[in-house]
Parts: sequence; C-alpha cells; structure tokens
Amino acid sequence: MRDHLIKAFPSLVEKELSDEYIRTHADPMWDVPLIPLIKAIPIYMLWCVEHSSEEGELIFDNTISALNKYARAKTPDIEWQNFKFSCTPEQVEAVKAFLYWCQSSLFLDYEPTLSRAIKNWESIS
Repeated sequence: MRDHLIKAFPSLVEKELSDEYIRTHADPMWDVPLIPLIKAIPIYMLWCVEHSSEEGELIFDNTISALNKYARAKTPDIEWQNFKFSCTPEQVEAVKAFLYWCQSSLFLDYEPTLSRAIKNWESIS
C-alpha cells in the first residue's frame, strides 16, 4: 500500500508535514493544513499505513471521515474541500485502494463511514 500511494502521489517523497504535525493535527477537515490538500491528504493516508500498529489514534478515523466528505464535495471552489477535484484518475484509484486497505487490514470498526467512503470514491469517474 505504501508504494502504491507514493507512486500515485509523488509529492509524498517530500513529506511536507511531519509525523508530529499529524499527531497534533489529527483531523484534516477541521485543522486544515497549510499546504494544498492534494499534498496533505496523501500524507495522512501514508501515516495511517506506516503507523497501522497505532490504530487507536484518532488520525485513522478522521482520515477516513475526511475522505468520505471530500468524495461528496460538489464544487472545486471550496479550497478546504477540493481534494477529489485535484486528483488524477490514478490518484482516485490510490484513494480507493487505501480505503480497501483500511477495510481489510485495520481491526477497529470504522463503519459506516468506511463503507460510505468506498461507495462515494467508487462513484467518481
């Protein structure tokens, strides 16, 4: 999963947000990062993959919830919700792969938000 995210989101190599930043800003919807969402949200997804042993952290729940909300956004004009509009088709596939990874690899129950996020991202063409 890690390699899939890095391939789809090359900006992950730069990792513009530190692990400490993510730990202290656990909800990207309410604590909107200072960098564009197209760079920030993949960092949150990668954090979840690299820290799967820390699944109790709110970052997992908040990242899944944010992805669900971003998939339902109606306009690219709202900067703090425009993530899906910035994604290429390859990046949309990587987001879906991440959500399926969450469904199959994480132990805590993220339902119904996780299923909704998958459904919403699957509907993006």
